Amino acid sequence: MLQGVFDKFYLNNHPDGKPPVGFVKGILILYLALVIQTANNYLGGFNISATLFFFLVGGFLIFATGEGRKWAKSILSLLILLNVLLLGWSVLYALGILHETADAKKQLQMPVYLIALTIAEMFFELWGWALMINKEADWWFNRKK
Repeated sequence: MLQGVFDKFYLNNHPDGKPPVGFVKGILILYLALVIQTANNYLGGFNISATLFFFLVGGFLIFATGEGRKWAKSILSLLILLNVLLLGWSVLYALGILHETADAKKQLQMPVYLIALTIAEMFFELWGWALMINKEADWWFNRKK
């Protein structure tokens, strides 16, 4: 079932040829991370317009990167690394590790389901990013357009 969905993905039927399988998987994983991020943002208190804005901007950057745009790859890489850094900071704070007082360390500052979503988002973003920037995919970004 998943292989059928994977085969129908637009990058597997791209008019310029077929990019490396690892790159395509990385883009799909980044889309999954985007869905998790959207749920995390909405459940974390973002209003619907901000959630929709981040979803559309993230989706556009992932799509442009999948099309082989170097500028989108650079911007997306920067945003992923910044997002993982800030999310890691949030998780450490939520777990009470970054607090100065002992009383603050005794209680979680964030619901457990948001901590789990945040960790899943970081994992999928880093995994997708690693597959997206591998050496196999260099020719996809350097092809004639």
